[in-house]
Amino acid sequence: MVDGSCPLWFGIAVLVREVLVAGATLALAALGARRIDVTWFGKAGTFGLMVAFPLFLASHSTLGWADTAEVLAWIAGIPGLVFGYISLVMYVPLGLEALRAGRADRASRVGPAT
Repeated sequence: MVDGSCPLWFGIAVLVREVLVAGATLALAALGARRIDVTWFGKAGTFGLMVAFPLFLASHSTLGWADTAEVLAWIAGIPGLVFGYISLVMYVPLGLEALRAGRADRASRVGPAT
């Protein structure tokens, strides 16, 4: 985003999703939630973005295939972004269930108050 290789809106959309997931992860952990497994959508989104960003960089280089790199970056990046946001939505009920389960585990270990 700094040198213009990646479109600003695209980079911001990726960063917003990552900040939301990281913040939710830290909050859930602090509240005692169980661990949440990653989803296929999350993995696919990450893969798409990991392919897209180097291709965006290549598209603004002196490579002979820079134009092709930009097309490939969009082909990988848009589905990666979509899958990333789908996984974000999918993590909401998973996170709530992990929080309920973690609190239930903790309550069963502590036992009733005397």
